Amino acid sequence: MLSLLKRSPVAVMMAVLLHILLVLFLWFGVDWLNKPQPVAPKAKVVQAHAVDAKQLEAELNKLKESEEQQKAAKAAALEQEKQRLEALKRQQADEKLRLAELEKQRKASEQEAQRRKAEAEAKRKAEAKKQAEVEAKRKAEAKKQAELEAKRKAEAKRKAEAAKKQAEAEARRKAEAKKKAEAEARRKAEAAKKQAEAEARRKAEAAAQAAREQALRDQLAAEQNAREIDRYVAVVKQQIERRWLRPPNAGQGLSCVVQVRLIPGGDVVPGGVSILKSSGNAAFDRSVETAIYKAAPLPVPSGALFESFRTLRLNFKPSGK
Repeated sequence: MLSLLKRSPVAVMMAVLLHILLVLFLWFGVDWLNKPQPVAPKAKVVQAHAVDAKQLEAELNKLKESEEQQKAAKAAALEQEKQRLEALKRQQADEKLRLAELEKQRKASEQEAQRRKAEAEAKRKAEAKKQAEVEAKRKAEAKKQAELEAKRKAEAKRKAEAAKKQAEAEARRKAEAKKKAEAEARRKAEAAKKQAEAEARRKAEAAAQAAREQALRDQLAAEQNAREIDRYVAVVKQQIERRWLRPPNAGQGLSCVVQVRLIPGGDVVPGGVSILKSSGNAAFDRSVETAIYKAAPLPVPSGALFESFRTLRLNFKPSGK
């Protein structure tokens, strides 16, 4: 019962409260019935006896039904309480069996824990013994390794001393070789420097000679181009002068400077004739412009020499017309 109270205190309290309510209900249930009151006879109304008897019978029937219902309710409550007590007994029995099973499991668990503990202890001792044997073997091996290491170091020291002597000899040999190589390098550098200087002088002289020759060629070409330009300019002036008509009011000795813009082939660009320096006579200036347009296309050279005629500046001075 105590274990049940510990596990389910709320359920136990509810069961106790239900029992108390049921006892109170059974104790005070009979007092709730309404007892029939005797009906006083009335002498003056004769028919009232029959009516009162019927009412009394009805009231008695109601009371009987109420008592039967109360008895049935009490019987049902008693049966329910009986079933609840039986269920509680079964629950207590089950709980007792469960606690016994738990106790059995606890003891088995303790025995298993002791068995495992004993096995672990035996295993630990065996492991410790094995570890001690391994440690002893390791120390013996370490001692052997230390002796071998001492021998190896002695051999290494001997080899290092021999290698040091060999390295010193090799270093002296390399120093001698380096000194010879540096001397050879200086000799080759001097020879290369002299050769480079001679080559540079030769190239400079060749470049100077080529520059002089190119300058001479350029001068000759420029002189030839100038002669060609002068020849074409003279031909252009002659062609313009052949198309020119002197105005009636233009006196002798008039001249003007005119600029003509041409395209390859000698045609004049539309609107490409302009007077740079007037003669002082507007009719004379207009006659020169008209003659230039009439003389087109003008005889100009082709190729690179035409660039000197793309914008042509002429000093128009008629020769006796």
